[in-house]
Parts: sequence; structure tokens; C-alpha cells
Amino acid sequence: MTEPAIIETAEQAREGETSGHMRWVLLWSVALSIAAIAIAGLAIVG
Repeated sequence: MTEPAIIETAEQAREGETSGHMRWVLLWSVALSIAAIAIAGLAIVG
């Protein structure tokens, strides 16, 4: 569900003048996604 949003954010980062800000938003989105997957993995294993 989150991957299309990340792709759209990347496209906006290339087109928009605020590429620096959008890059941070993309970075945080990826980081939160990884964190969510890690937590889910620990919950399943635990």
C-alpha cells in the first residue's frame, strides 16, 4: 500500500523545487516502513 506513495513522492522530488525537503520525506517514509516491517517481524517471531 505504501510503495506507490513512495514512488509518487520520488517523482515529485525530481519535479519540485523543494527536492531537498521531499528527499527527507522519502527517507523518513522508507525508514518508517523498515521499522514497521522489523516490528512486525519481531511480533511474529515473538
